[in-house]
Parts: sequence; structure tokens; C-alpha cells
Amino acid sequence: MGITDRLSELSLAGTNQVTLRNILLATDFSQCSARALDYAVGIASRYESQLYLFHCIDPAPYSLADPDVVWQTRDDIRRQLENLVLDLHREGRGRNIEIKVLVEVGEVSTFLPQAVKDLDLGLIVVGTHGRTGWRKMVLGSVAEIVMDEVSCPVLSVGPSAHRTRIQEFGPESILLVSEASLRSNLPESYGFSLAGKYGAGLTVIDVLESQFGRVRAQVSQLELCGAESVVPIHEREPKNRLELLPDLGTESDLILQVADRTAADLIVLAVPESHRFKNRFVSTNSYRVVSGASCPVLTVHAR
Repeated sequence: MGITDRLSELSLAGTNQVTLRNILLATDFSQCSARALDYAVGIASRYESQLYLFHCIDPAPYSLADPDVVWQTRDDIRRQLENLVLDLHREGRGRNIEIKVLVEVGEVSTFLPQAVKDLDLGLIVVGTHGRTGWRKMVLGSVAEIVMDEVSCPVLSVGPSAHRTRIQEFGPESILLVSEASLRSNLPESYGFSLAGKYGAGLTVIDVLESQFGRVRAQVSQLELCGAESVVPIHEREPKNRLELLPDLGTESDLILQVADRTAADLIVLAVPESHRFKNRFVSTNSYRVVSGASCPVLTVHAR
């Protein structure tokens, strides 16, 4: 079954509505987190969502300090987040949303999966420094851990993301990366739903095979006619097949190349259920896309 037929089934099934009642921004107060905040506030305003500003304190550096130091730090960070909320309101941002602050002491990978359930989160937004190699091994990547550990979709804002249209107006061009081998309609549902909601152009990379540094994929450009049908721009089932040249490399190279060609404002990327943070030196395909993309990347677990 082609990608067009699969998306048509999703439309007929009535999956054209995405609701985001609760959104969480994971911040470390860095510049990349500040940029991610802009996206979180913009999306929460558009969906009239409740927004949580969250920071997790790593207790390891305080292991030899007085326990009171940890709790004092938590109180200081809470005040810092509350001042950030006041600044947002003074600037007239997020006027139609409720913003709450949340500070925890512990491991991000332990807290966030439970928070998804307790807070009924529909989306987590996180900024990433795009660290690779030795810098990632030493300093780690919170964004990659979040992508791996939580069940809800994650919007990651990488260091190269400069296309900001989605903050105020929503995406105009969406790139959906689909793999039939994942046997899940959930990522496709998000891509199709968002394209229908915003009247955005939708480009689909249908990955057929990815191994030994070579990728075979069909690339289709689709347009939405109302909220209930998908029609290819050129043919009913476009077969614009791309095969990576040996020197082009990996699946992430293909995704980034097509994203640039289509001026994508958003990439929707399926993450396999087996996707796990296994190597602090080698980055996953998803993380490489996030680090190099010129727009935010929405990762959705295919369960």
C-alpha cells in the first residue's frame, strides 16, 4: 500500500484533529532553551493549551554538599521560572494560556515519563545544543534522552533551526518521514492532521529500505483538498523515487536534503519503538536530523 492510500485511510478515519491540552517545555536556561520557549509559547497560544515550564536539577554535583543546598537551589530556580512567566505576560506573550512552573530534583529520564501520565501531556518541547562526538559523550544530550524515554510526541529545536513561521502562523510546508516497516499510523496521523489543520503543503518521504549506508525511498508531494481528502500534486500515486548516492550517506542526509529543498517549517519523524539511547558517542538517526535541521522536528513514537 502506497503512502497516498495510507494517508487517505487516515483521513476517512477522521484523524484530522490534533488536540494539545497540556504542553511541557524542558529548559536548562540556555540560549537553545530560550529559542525552544518561543516555539512552546506560540504553539500553546494557538491551541489554547496549558503550558508547564520545567527544570530538572541533577543531584550529583550536590552529593558532598549540605542537603539544604539542593532545596535552596530548587527554590531559586522556581523563582527564576516564575519571573520568566511574569516577563512573558508583560511582553504580551501567552495571553490566552495558563503557565505553570515545575522543578524537580532527580533524573530527567525518571521524571518525564511519569509526568506525561500525571499531567496528561500532549507535547514536550525541548531545545538541543546539537552536541556530537566527544562533546556529546562528555556533556550528554538531554534532547536525545527525552526523545527516547517519553511516550508523547517531542518537538525538538536544534541549533540550526531558523525557520520560525510555526511559532505565530503554523507550518506552511511539512515534511513527513514514513517507514512502512514500523507498522504504525500514529506519526502519519500527526503529519496529516497538522497539514490539514494549517492548510500546509505536505511532502512525504516513504523509506523503503535503509541499510549499509544506502537508502531507497519514494518522495511524494501531496496537497490537501479540505479536511477529508489527499490528492497528489502530479499523479494519484507519485513515484518520484530517490536513491542516495554512495557519497551522500545515511537516511538523515536524505531527510535534511529534502527538508531544505522543500523549505520545510516542520519535520514529522517516526521513532521506532526500539529506539533507545544506547551510545553516548554515536548519535541516533533522529538526533542527527534534529541537530542539522533548519526547522523544528516532531518525533512520534511508532507504537
